[in-house]
This record gives sequence, C-alpha cells and structure tokens, in this order.
Amino acid sequence: MAQIIVAGAGHGGLVAAIKLARLGYAVSVFEKSEKSNMGLPQQDVFDKDTFTYIDLPSPKNITICKNQLTLVPLDNSIKPLTLPQPEDEAIFMERKVLIKHLLNLAEKSGVKIHYNCPVIEPIILGSRVAGVKTVEGDFYGDVVIDACGVDSPLRNNLPKFMNINREIKDFDIIYTYRAHFEKNIGVPDPDTNYDIRVKEDGTIGFSWVVTEDEFVDILICRFSPLSQDEVLTELRKISEEYPHISKNFIRGGLFLKIPVCQPLGVLVADGYAAVGDSAFMTYPIKGSGISYAMKAGAILAEAISNDTNALYNTETLWEYQRRFFKEIGFTAGRLALMKNLMTYFTAQEINDIMKTGIFTTEDLSQIMTNKLDNLFGAAGRALIKDKIRQLRENTILKEKFSDFAVWMGKLAVTETYLPNKYDRKDVQKWVDRYNEFFDSIRKTI
Repeated sequence: MAQIIVAGAGHGGLVAAIKLARLGYAVSVFEKSEKSNMGLPQQDVFDKDTFTYIDLPSPKNITICKNQLTLVPLDNSIKPLTLPQPEDEAIFMERKVLIKHLLNLAEKSGVKIHYNCPVIEPIILGSRVAGVKTVEGDFYGDVVIDACGVDSPLRNNLPKFMNINREIKDFDIIYTYRAHFEKNIGVPDPDTNYDIRVKEDGTIGFSWVVTEDEFVDILICRFSPLSQDEVLTELRKISEEYPHISKNFIRGGLFLKIPVCQPLGVLVADGYAAVGDSAFMTYPIKGSGISYAMKAGAILAEAISNDTNALYNTETLWEYQRRFFKEIGFTAGRLALMKNLMTYFTAQEINDIMKTGIFTTEDLSQIMTNKLDNLFGAAGRALIKDKIRQLRENTILKEKFSDFAVWMGKLAVTETYLPNKYDRKDVQKWVDRYNEFFDSIRKTI
C-alpha cells in the first residue's frame, strides 16, 4: 500500500490519517509539538453531525449546547439584539479532549506519530510533492497531506505553477486573545449568556463575553496584531460592564492568529493535498472551523482510497477538491463574504443599523447560522433589496448594502466555474475568477 505523510497533527490531517491507516495504508504524522502540549486550553463548539459524517467514534465527555448570540451596540440606549434559539444542537467540548481522542484513535489504527519534529519544507521532484524535509531528516511518500496550519511551511514553499499558495493579505487573518475567568460569588449572571460587542473606538474587531455555569469565556478579536496594553484596556472595560466577572484568571491567555478568509481556490497538486487551516477552512462567523477540517479529512481519505491506480496526482485528487467545495467550501466562501461586512461597516454604522430596527432577530439569525445558503438564493436577494429600500434616507448604508447585493450575485456566478473534473485550463480559469472576486471586494474596504 501507499506511503502517506501527514505534515502536522491538525484535526483534518488526523482524521485522514486514521481512516487511511484503517484501510491498510502506511501513515506517518510529523508534528512540531510535544504530545503533552497538544490542543488549546479552551472549550469550543462543533457541528453535532461531525462524528457521524466522518464515521468515527466521538469522545465520551461532550455536552450539547444551544448558545444564543446577542449583539451589543455601542449606544447603551439601543436594546441589544438576541437571536432566536438555534434550531440545530451543537457539540461542546474541550479542545485537549478532542485532540487526545483523535491521537489515540490514530495510534490504535497504526499511525506512526513523530512528535517534536517540525516540518521545514516540501521535497519537490519535477512537478510532484514527493515528501517533506523535517528536523529528523527527509521523508518520502506517495501523498503528502498538509495539516501544518495557517503559516504552513509546505504551502508557503510550493512552486507557483501549482496554483495553491495564496498571499495572506489584510483582513485574511484575525488576531485573538482568549481566556477563562472565574465568576464573582453572589453576583448574578447577566440576562444574556453570549454577547458579541462591537469595537468601541471604531477600529475593526469585536469581543465576546460567554457566561458558562462555572466560568466566563472572553475573546478579543482584531484585524491587526493585538498588544498586551490593548488587551488589558479591553478587559478593564468588559469587567466594568459585567460585574459577575472576577479578576481570577483560570486558563488560556494565549495570543493566536486565525485565518478568516475563503478556502484556497486549489487544494491539490501531484502528491499533495491541503486540509484545515493550511487550506483556510475556517468558519469566521459561527466560530470553530474544526468541523470543516475533520469532514474535509474524511473526504480526502476517500478520494485517496478511490485512486485504485495509485497515481495520487492532481487529476485523481480532484475528487477531494470537488466534493469539499460542493459540500463545504461554497458555504465557507459565502461566510468569508459575510466576514467582509465586519470590515466594510464601521462600528458606528452597525450601531445605526440596529437603531433603525430594519433588521429583525430572524433576519440576523438567517445571516449568522447555517441558513446562510438560503440568503444567497432568490428569497435572500429579495430580503436584501427590501432592506435597501428601507435605508433610502441613509445614502451611505444604502450604498454599502447595494454593494453587498452585487457581491452575492457575483459570488454565485463564480461558483459555477469550479470544474467537475481536472483540466489545467479550466482550473486556471476557476482559481483566477475565485481569487479575483475576493480581491475585488477587498479593494472596496
């Protein structure tokens, strides 16, 4: 059987590794961290159907959550908007529990994991990715799965003709600080448990305050690097507005950067496939992109196993590309378009929109949940046109919503260019249109 190399123990890479090892492939994972340091010290939300989709057992210690988002405007005189209770239940679990579970499944399936072994760059032979250079030496394989993350040294060092690597630009990355704090004993919880706060000074970003039974989860996000002073200032403001939060730090406190842009236009090359953050598979509105990555890992494993001629080239791996976009990637791209609204509208304009009351909680729920695909259909376009008419007295907001309506139509047209089968000219046409569309939006921000 083929030799499979997984660069980085990302969630999607591990799912692919587990499934391929169970099919008899020789699978090796090269991970830069120690085993004891795997996983972030935080809880996150995942799609409930994730483990059913990938057909792997789920961890035992998971819970079901139904967090209700509340949008908190700048103006205290404007009532916050609480979205309806989500219809679909979600899984709530510890990141460390999840990664430990996947690592255990991988080891039991026969995957060989090299810890403390950073990947340096790809080994290129002709037009093919033939292996990886690591601190332990060179390793060769029939397929290299890139799960190294947003700053992947594999993706960043691929030849230009592969059409995979894309320059990371402004607003493609969000810089975050996240920590859990104890609650003040005797101080009641707020009426809302999941508050999204727009940035007060007009710069681009937001914060959330999530009140759990035992602690408070605080996330601070900006589209430019966060400083320690900026985080401390924001934490002071939050503590003043939320007296139930104590100063007693529990865990977290990490500064991280997360991709919040559209997935790569091309995911595969001869002997290579990108998954997870390496391919920018994120969910920038709902939260975690881990479910995307895990599902993509399962799709990739199936595409590799379906290559009965063991070619593992762009033509045969294109099945992974096609299925990912049809089942996940187009939705992720639409979410990336929605993310651009965070940078296109100022905090004051968001305040003004909420003040008008033209967007109901049901409207916002459609935008913020899995009903997003419906928004890009005929009914969604009619909804946006109706809101534009209601904004006739605010020319700036009307113009911005009109731009968004045009973007929706252009993205729908762009999606039709994804080839069902690999053809170099058709793929070039697809990736050019796909990247040019998102670049054209960026220029208007």
